[in-house]
Amino acid sequence: MCPVINNDSCLYLAIRRNNSNPYLSFGFYNDDLWGATILSLNKWIHVAFVFDMSKFQQSIYLNGFLDSSRNTLNPLRVVSGNFSIGYNSITFLGNKSFEGYIDQLSVSSRAKSSCEILEQASLEAWFTFDNGRLPLLDIGPYSVLATASAYTIISGRWSSPAISFTGSNTSYFQAVGFTSLSISNHEFSISFWVYPQSLSGTLVHVSSSLNGTGWCMPFIGLTGNGSLVAQIYNGVTLSLLGPNVSLSTWYHIVQTWSPTSGLQLYVNSWMTYALTSATSFVASGSSPMYVTLANSLFDSGNCHGGMLNSTMPFIGAIDDFRVYSRELTSNDVCTIYNT
Repeated sequence: MCPVINNDSCLYLAIRRNNSNPYLSFGFYNDDLWGATILSLNKWIHVAFVFDMSKFQQSIYLNGFLDSSRNTLNPLRVVSGNFSIGYNSITFLGNKSFEGYIDQLSVSSRAKSSCEILEQASLEAWFTFDNGRLPLLDIGPYSVLATASAYTIISGRWSSPAISFTGSNTSYFQAVGFTSLSISNHEFSISFWVYPQSLSGTLVHVSSSLNGTGWCMPFIGLTGNGSLVAQIYNGVTLSLLGPNVSLSTWYHIVQTWSPTSGLQLYVNSWMTYALTSATSFVASGSSPMYVTLANSLFDSGNCHGGMLNSTMPFIGAIDDFRVYSRELTSNDVCTIYNT
């Protein structure tokens, strides 16, 4: 947007080159902020540009984290004008056309906090199962589509609604559209509350097909004796054996993975189980991925089953299910647990 070419009278959010390297740029015209990170091709990134009027401060966030910031000389001096996406008419910005994809564009009339931006950048889906007539609604930023079969909504943890499963082959919840779970060596986290009414069963199953097949793997489940297991695939299935659970008790479960920390399992906010040698993740490479709760559907033992290869459907309830495209920290896990 540039109704008149004067200092602090244009607004541009762009990718510009400096010494042949591409960086994010946030400018008002001769009052500009450059990003600090060299960008790569053919990779989705989340970008946020924030101007805090109370501080005269420009900030650029990349994938939820602050990339650069500076104080401006003045605020933006214009309040209206034509806003172009993917094209600009300001010659000094260089290449006029953007080649690539843009999704989930939004404009806010206030300066968002760093916590809000991190949550929006990394929270792929969030299902609380308590939205009245729409219990399967994703309240995260991306409106992930979901369906379920042979389930009931019950009064669960602290009397808030939860989704309950019968243990039949047709009882499950499924959502589709998880990018981080389709990219090799991309960190992720899965968080939920669970109320077991049987000591075995699939809790979280990930697949490239809606029927649970293709590239497929039970990420989290219970063995026949009630042991909690989290898994990752790096060419072979690596299994992390957690604690035994008890019937009719709520547990908060978080599985995280990153190349630096490996596979970690938190139970009730305590990370006492880790497989630090699991530093690679071989994913399907195809998107979108399906996440199924309480059932492996029709995998027929052909998935990367590991210790959960013969797991049956789960009987019990699940609440507050979330998927993140980053490794949650112990502080993050503690915050979710106490929410």
